[in-house]
Amino acid sequence: MLSSESAAKREGQTFEKNTLKMTEKELKRFEKLCKKTFTCKADALQTLCDFESECQLIRIDAPEAKEVVTYQGRGRPSKDKQPDVHYQLSGRAYSQLDKVAYARLKVGMFILATNEMDNDVLDMEALLSTYKAQQKVERGFRFLKSPEFLTSSLYLKKPERIEALLMVMTCSLMVYAALEHKIRTGLKQNAAFYPDMKNLQTQSPTARWVFLTFEGINAFEFQGHRMVTGMQPYQNAFSNNTAKGYGFKIGSSSLSWYKLIMPEDFHELNFFKYSDRASGI
Repeated sequence: MLSSESAAKREGQTFEKNTLKMTEKELKRFEKLCKKTFTCKADALQTLCDFESECQLIRIDAPEAKEVVTYQGRGRPSKDKQPDVHYQLSGRAYSQLDKVAYARLKVGMFILATNEMDNDVLDMEALLSTYKAQQKVERGFRFLKSPEFLTSSLYLKKPERIEALLMVMTCSLMVYAALEHKIRTGLKQNAAFYPDMKNLQTQSPTARWVFLTFEGINAFEFQGHRMVTGMQPYQNAFSNNTAKGYGFKIGSSSLSWYKLIMPEDFHELNFFKYSDRASGI
C-alpha cells in the first residue's frame, strides 16, 4: 500500500465533487421514495430498509410508515363507503460523516502487487521505481500503435517478416527515445524552454511535438543566397543550441523582411532572409 501526496492533492478535489454529487443523488432517491404509496406497512418499511442498505453516504433517522386514507370518486363520501388505506414513508436523512472521513483517507492511496515475496530481492523502493519505469515502455508501444506510424496498414503473413518489422519498429522507437532524451537534456543544460501545445514554457517537450512545430519551414537558395521561411525565434534558438549536435544549425543573424520579384511564371513572395551566412539541414 503506497500513498502519493501529489495524487492526494489531485484526487482531493475530485473526491469532494463526487461525494457531493453522490449525496445529492441519494437524497433525490429518498424524496422520490417518500412520494411512493404502499398497500402494506411492512412492505413500506422493508423497502426503506433495502434502500438504506444501498446508500453509501446517507442514513435515515426516525423512519416511519404513515397511514394515508383516501376515497375513490369525487365529493363527500357516503357513510357506508370504505376508504382506501395506503402507507407513505417519512424520515430524516443525514450524512454519514464517519464513512466520508474513512473514504477520504483512501485518497492518494494505491496498491502495488508482486509475486516476488522476498523483500531482499525486491524491496518497496525498487518495486515503485520498476512500476514507474513501465510507463515509459507503455508510452513507447502506444507510439508504435499510433496511426502516424502506419503499422496497421502493413499486412505480413510470415512470422519471420513480422519479427523483422518488429525489429525495425523497436529500433525506430530507440532512436526516437534517444532524440527526445537529447532534446530535454539540451534544454536543461542551456536553461532553455520550449513552448508546449498550450503555449506554456517547458523543458520536457515530446520529440513528436518538436517535429510538428518545425513543419512548414523551408530552406532554399536563390541568386546565391540561402533563404529560410517560417522560422520563429524560439525555433531559431532551439536549432542553434539544443540541436546543434545533429547538423541542424542556422546562423544567428537577425531576421529582416525581403521581397523578391520572381520571374513571370511565379507569384510575388514575401519571406524571411538571413543576411549572414547560413547552413541548412
